[in-house]
Amino acid sequence: MKSFLYSKRRLASLAVVLVVCSALLGSRIQQAFSLDNEYQQLVKFKEVFTLVSQYYVDKVDLGKLNEAAIVGLLKELDPHSVYMPPTNVKQSDEDFRGNFEGIGVSFALNHDSILVEQVIPGGPSEKVGLLAGDKIVLIDGRATKGFTEDSVKKNLRGPKGTRVTVSVVRSGSPDLLHFEITRDVIPLSSVTSHFMVDDKTAYIALTHFIQTSHDEMVKALEDLKAQGMKSLILDLRGNPGGYLEQAVEIADEFIGGTKTIVYTKGRVSSFDEVDFSHPGQAYEKLPLVVLVSNGSASASEIFSGAMQDLDRAPIVGVTTFGKGLVQRQFPLGDDGSAIRLTISRYYTPSGRSIQRPYDGAKYVKGIVNPDGDDEDNFSHSIDVNQADSSRPKFKTAGGRMIFGGGGITPDFIVKADTLTKSGIEVFASAVVYDYTKDYVSSNGASMHKQYTADSYLKNFTVSDETINSLIAKAKDKIAKAEEKAGKTVDKRTKLDDKELETDRNFLKDWIRAEIGYQLFGYDVRAKILLKSDKQFQKAYTLVGEAQKMAEFFK
Repeated sequence: MKSFLYSKRRLASLAVVLVVCSALLGSRIQQAFSLDNEYQQLVKFKEVFTLVSQYYVDKVDLGKLNEAAIVGLLKELDPHSVYMPPTNVKQSDEDFRGNFEGIGVSFALNHDSILVEQVIPGGPSEKVGLLAGDKIVLIDGRATKGFTEDSVKKNLRGPKGTRVTVSVVRSGSPDLLHFEITRDVIPLSSVTSHFMVDDKTAYIALTHFIQTSHDEMVKALEDLKAQGMKSLILDLRGNPGGYLEQAVEIADEFIGGTKTIVYTKGRVSSFDEVDFSHPGQAYEKLPLVVLVSNGSASASEIFSGAMQDLDRAPIVGVTTFGKGLVQRQFPLGDDGSAIRLTISRYYTPSGRSIQRPYDGAKYVKGIVNPDGDDEDNFSHSIDVNQADSSRPKFKTAGGRMIFGGGGITPDFIVKADTLTKSGIEVFASAVVYDYTKDYVSSNGASMHKQYTADSYLKNFTVSDETINSLIAKAKDKIAKAEEKAGKTVDKRTKLDDKELETDRNFLKDWIRAEIGYQLFGYDVRAKILLKSDKQFQKAYTLVGEAQKMAEFFK
């Protein structure tokens, strides 16, 4: 009997060993087949490349051909896996690093000159006296006529400590003004506006997530707290994302305890990560409302998704973009090029993937329309409940129903105001934009003497005569363009006066905001436009709701 049991155990052990060996052998065989297949594909590509280089009828640029092949390969994967030439890598690094080296102005091409739209406070240009509205006509003695945007950047940017001389035309000055400017590190801000809306409610606009975003947010929060902030409206509309870790760090400021903020999963387990909050942060109980739009993507959706899943803050606006793929940048060769490759998907605390459907490099219309037009059937209350929705359903920490499968659907859906068709035509004609540029160019110096930011907000107005004149110019410009294009009278664009009357106040606000921005910066622009912003106004009414959520948040 003992011998029989012993034999059975030996057989069982042998079976286990055989199973393990078979599994290992199968894995290695599968891996060998996989490697063999990869090798075959590389050999095939090499053969094609060699044949083209040796026998194609015309001489070809092999480097350009190779880059096209890489681009084509990545297009088969997803919309965010891309090839980046050396110049793009450098620009991308600057954008996400949060600074560049230059003279510290924002500009627009204006006929045969470069119009200074804004002088960055504390930057090299402000220190030497350059003003918004100045027209740069010479750079180091070279005329700027014919410059493109890239050539302006190439000539004005440069290593810290180097010098450039710009010659400007300034309204009221009969002669050219010459400024020698020493280039320096210019910070790129992601917090473009922060101010008190009233004596208790604060507003912050965060436009993207770069290397400095968390530090900028903390600095802005501390400044607003010193001014009496008791609640906050955080505007992530149009924020396309950026560094995931920055979104996590900012979210951590508002989330108490040890809770999942986001996690990622990919085919390679070493890329899987989970990010948790940490207890003891300063703003864990601050009432918070978050604004989002269909341009809010990636890191913006990580932040707003965590706030929604954890019942930390009401979300207001329209469904976000739906980018739930995580990329990592891999350098290629020695020429400075790289590929940005999708390595995993990210998930909100409830387990939602908010990635929109895609086919290769193209997004597929369906579950979520980027326009937000599929949202008409959703409830306009915090208890969004659409029983017949085909989208996957999840629950928040407090048990509310939320949706996955494409973007973050807000708790309160409020569509943004839009211009009428005639209003869009007026803006498309560029007469309004040209007017604001020319106005600042002609009056910038005198307005700096006449106004402060506060007095501008209180006293500067745009007359009906100005709007009437711009509409007339737009009509004339559109008619001439269509006549030149050979359109008959009955097929030309007709601007509807009733529609334009509807848009009149927006036109006034936009002109005031744009001139104010060029003279005094983003805060003035935001303060003007938020007054007629339906989404912001809804968020402002929800501060009480945010207070309740903050009180019950655990």
